[in-house]
Amino acid sequence: MDKPFSRQKMSISQIYCFPAQPGSRAVFLVEARNAREMRQVRELFDMVGQLAQVVPIAHGTVMSYAVQVQGDASLLGKIEALLKTQFTFSLIERNFSDVTFALVRDLCEGSDTRLVDLPDCGICGARDPFPTRATVKWKDEKAAPLHLSYCSRCSAEQKAEDPEALVRSLMKKDPRRLRIPADAPVHRVGEIVEERPAWDRDVIAIAG
Repeated sequence: MDKPFSRQKMSISQIYCFPAQPGSRAVFLVEARNAREMRQVRELFDMVGQLAQVVPIAHGTVMSYAVQVQGDASLLGKIEALLKTQFTFSLIERNFSDVTFALVRDLCEGSDTRLVDLPDCGICGARDPFPTRATVKWKDEKAAPLHLSYCSRCSAEQKAEDPEALVRSLMKKDPRRLRIPADAPVHRVGEIVEERPAWDRDVIAIAG
């Protein structure tokens, strides 16, 4: 999380909001014993990305991905079953917390694995692969935009009726004490959700 800085005294011109989409979430971990298995896991989750939101967490001997599904949550169970049939060790965690990511980090220690930096919540500091995001533009056009992320738990606590109210409420709770003018427009980005194709196990299955 960024420390308080002089930008709290700068004037906000406009805010772009990227609201998180609701859905069922899970973290998958797979042990890849060689380069071929690493490629197989990567290709599998590339295909899953056609059906759901996928964010990589770790790559190497331990492969880990966060998946969020909108609609039929049975997709998560089908991915789990598929991994168990094709790899020696796999694990699914159906929640997001610091405990989940500590587990991933512990499994990665001592192995040839690279962890991906995930967004920290601007309020509580928790990691969330699918946060609500906001980009702040300043009236001083030479100033670099400020990128903010807020976890699903902090977002849910706001009880906001719409994305504009949500991002304003989140930013007010941000310890960076940003001053948000009432007339600063909030633009919602990414509100069109693409329709996902129906699940097809044969398409997702990877040939050894």
